Amino acid sequence: MIEILMRRRRLLGLVVVMMTLVGIAAYFNMARQEDPSFPYRAGLITVQYPGATAETVERLIIRPLEDELLQLEEINFVASTSRSGVGLVNIMLRDRIYATTAAWDRVRQAMERARVEFPEGVGQMALEDRLIDTPVVVLALSGSASIGELSRRAEDLKDALIGLPALSRIEIEGQADEQITIAVDDAELHRVGLTPQQLAGLIGQRNQVVPGGFVVAGGKRLTVLANSEFVSLDDLRTTQIPLPDGSFVPLAGLADIWRGPREPLQSETWRDGERVVLLNVLAQRGQVDALAFGKALRERVAEVAPEFAPLQIDEMFFQPEKVAERLEELEGSLLMAVLIIVGVVFVGMGLRMGLLVAITLPVVALISLGLYNLGGGVLHQIAVIALVISLGILIDNAIVMVENVQTRLSEGADRVMAVTGAVRELAAPLGASTATTLAAFTPLLLSRGGTADFTRAIPIMIMLTLSVSYLLAVTVAPMIAARFLSRETAPRSGWVLKLGERLATLSTGRPKLVLGVGALMVVFSFLITPLMALQFFPNADRPKVILDLHLPEGTDQSYTAMVAERIEREVRRHETAHSVHRFVGTTGPTFYYNLVRFPEAPNRARLVVTASDLDATRQLMQDMRAFVRDTLPEVELSAFQLGQGPPRDSPVEVRVFHPNDTQRMVAAEQIYAHLRAVRGSVDVRHDLDFGTPAVRVDVDDAVAQRSGLNRADVARTLFGQSYGLTAEQYRQERDAMPLVVRSVEGTALPLTRLLSVNVYPENGEPVPVMQVARVYADWEPAGIKRRNGERVFRINANLEDGYSFSQVLAALEQRLAEQPLPRGTRIEYGGDSEGSGDANQALATSAPIGVLLLLFFLVWQFNSFRRVAIVLLTVPMAAVGIIPGLVISGAPFGFMSMLGVVALVGIVVNNAIVLIDVIDQRLAEGFAVRDAVFQAVARRTRPILLTTATTVAGLLPLAFTQSTLWPPMAWAIISGLLASTMLTLLVVPALCLLTFRAPEATRAA
Repeated sequence: MIEILMRRRRLLGLVVVMMTLVGIAAYFNMARQEDPSFPYRAGLITVQYPGATAETVERLIIRPLEDELLQLEEINFVASTSRSGVGLVNIMLRDRIYATTAAWDRVRQAMERARVEFPEGVGQMALEDRLIDTPVVVLALSGSASIGELSRRAEDLKDALIGLPALSRIEIEGQADEQITIAVDDAELHRVGLTPQQLAGLIGQRNQVVPGGFVVAGGKRLTVLANSEFVSLDDLRTTQIPLPDGSFVPLAGLADIWRGPREPLQSETWRDGERVVLLNVLAQRGQVDALAFGKALRERVAEVAPEFAPLQIDEMFFQPEKVAERLEELEGSLLMAVLIIVGVVFVGMGLRMGLLVAITLPVVALISLGLYNLGGGVLHQIAVIALVISLGILIDNAIVMVENVQTRLSEGADRVMAVTGAVRELAAPLGASTATTLAAFTPLLLSRGGTADFTRAIPIMIMLTLSVSYLLAVTVAPMIAARFLSRETAPRSGWVLKLGERLATLSTGRPKLVLGVGALMVVFSFLITPLMALQFFPNADRPKVILDLHLPEGTDQSYTAMVAERIEREVRRHETAHSVHRFVGTTGPTFYYNLVRFPEAPNRARLVVTASDLDATRQLMQDMRAFVRDTLPEVELSAFQLGQGPPRDSPVEVRVFHPNDTQRMVAAEQIYAHLRAVRGSVDVRHDLDFGTPAVRVDVDDAVAQRSGLNRADVARTLFGQSYGLTAEQYRQERDAMPLVVRSVEGTALPLTRLLSVNVYPENGEPVPVMQVARVYADWEPAGIKRRNGERVFRINANLEDGYSFSQVLAALEQRLAEQPLPRGTRIEYGGDSEGSGDANQALATSAPIGVLLLLFFLVWQFNSFRRVAIVLLTVPMAAVGIIPGLVISGAPFGFMSMLGVVALVGIVVNNAIVLIDVIDQRLAEGFAVRDAVFQAVARRTRPILLTTATTVAGLLPLAFTQSTLWPPMAWAIISGLLASTMLTLLVVPALCLLTFRAPEATRAA
């Protein structure tokens, strides 16, 4: 094969150049994002059942819906919340599901089957299966005291932006839908002889869309326009209402009419203390360049901004800037890694050989990037980091090949023989070493789940670069080396030669001592494992603080807004707080991929604070926890920084199950008390349902029947006095607005007035509510939580700096062992514990494939189980460096460190393969075992140290970066590689000396 390629070297050169140009074009044109996208596995079903209690919603809505959903094999879990008048069902698909559209279609089919069992009166049931979408840009529209005007103009702005290229959709948040309120006085209606129901019926009859048809005149159709509906508020005010005595009165004479926000209040959004309406701009998924999209959006906004003056259009969150900052930082790390590696190569190999090897770096990187782009890849931080990791590894093949060609040229071989001899000698061992590294990354490639989806680009990019580097190393590199290298032996570093000889002398002179010391070092490293800090994923490096406020169920949104405003004022007292955005009744836009989106609720609020730096965020969180604890004890505060990895609600989550409600609450309160006492846990909160106060109206059926009434009449009257009766729709605006007939006070109606309102029978005099019903205070469940068909309570907690979820859960389990939970209680751990377990299980599921591939390539290369065993022994030797390295550097051991360990396995195995291959060659040439081992160590020390140095040098920029995500992985590889390299040069030769035997021909001689 190499002879054919040498005859077609011009064609080979053209292919390499063209592929390099493809990579250059890909770099400048491929899509750029900050983080990978996750499949649409999370969904939310909302079912409206007005007037129903939480228990009724659970019994008649949630249970039938759960029965159908839990039959679907695509669903991982179903978590539901039953509240008064509404049921919420969170759905999570299984990790193996990637064709999510078909899965959500099956969910919709299950919803329709469940709908058959629903009672009458159930309202809309909707499924939101795009919960994890992150807006690229969040625009804030401000400048008017009228939230109605802002809402209307936000719709206009949405229309102006709707034609943007690659736009997916625009969601408006914080708007106030409007209604036409017709406020009537109950006593005044009674005086003129009307009831609210009659008035609503008359208004509805006057506001119908009825076609007038058309007539033909002069060959043209003339549409007949009949005034069958109200065309303005003045038209509504002046409409004549017939009275029982035959007279007429304009509606304005009976009611106050105004246009205002719909009741009850919708969610509110505030930008730095100013009421705004938000537009969440979402781009299409796939190869969409966030930078180009942001630039196009800014240009469009600049064009249309004058049309919205004096209103202002501001950027609340602009993700393309973060994408540019992140990629520029990582590209700087990539460039620095390249320069460091090139410097190391020049020092270790000399100028001429170093230049030839250094050329392979950009060529392999660009070709791999081009292939990655052709396969639909997106340039984000995970892909760039994978490229940085692979830099030090991909150059290994070129180093070995170029050095071998130089050695043959120096020994007098002609250039053709130097190329063919080097390729024939190294193609198999380099192929085996490359294949073993690919096998090490196979479990990461085949793994499933949110964690694997987040890190998928790492195995893809590394496997691409290694494959390309091997192909170039056995084709292009030897031919270029033979063309440009001289026959003179390249100067070698004397200290490297002496080091190789000393290591060879030590490993062959006292092999048992070397093995004993190596074993002790491995044991010692595992003994200090408890000193490592454990962490699933680190926090992000953005100086933002999220303050989530949870008030008791049943809290009105107006009170939630007052509490949130008070906390915002306290936050603004901190000089380090640069901006504060407030969201009431909602958690606001998910401007960061890791944020969890919660359903709207009147007792929930969120503050997003931008601080001066990361240190300021920690102090701010501590101060706000103290403030809320001392002044607002009814508020459950969750203060946290933005995180990394798959989204999750909190790092610590305990789910409590028990068939008995009382025992389940006792167990949950016990766990809640324990977690509050455990060091390292903060913001401990629970969702225990203590109920909410209510006013119960028990209608006496006999008394009501004598008055010509029934229970429904009383309920409709009470509802009409507070929320109001919807008479019809006012259709003269962009969106139809309900015409609501209610009391003047509406939901602010005093309780005494509510109980004294009149109920109107069809015939007869009005009857006060108190005459037909008994009214008393009561208590009802506020929110009933279920998971996979069982009632459940959740206790959540955040972590203090320096503590891990494993430490907190270990302390909790110790306390539970001393004070057991009630018999029959079952607990589950969520949060980081569940995420880490799922990620590890996903890796364990695909690990056997990687192990089998690794063993296959090793056995194929050596055809010896003894040699394979020696190679595999280098893996635990890496722990000698990994564990102490993480402890000394302070980097936590988590999933990113695990990625470093996986990468390290392929690297250390390669060193052992190359070393044993040289030993076998010397044995085949007739050397004694000791001499073969000695020469192999002396000869291979330089390239092994050089490849180790290039890998370590390439990772140094990551180890010292300001990012919180990459140092643990970098330190794991660096420390593990340094230790395993030295042990490989000592322990592997010692093992070979004790276990290898010379061939029969050598022993006979």
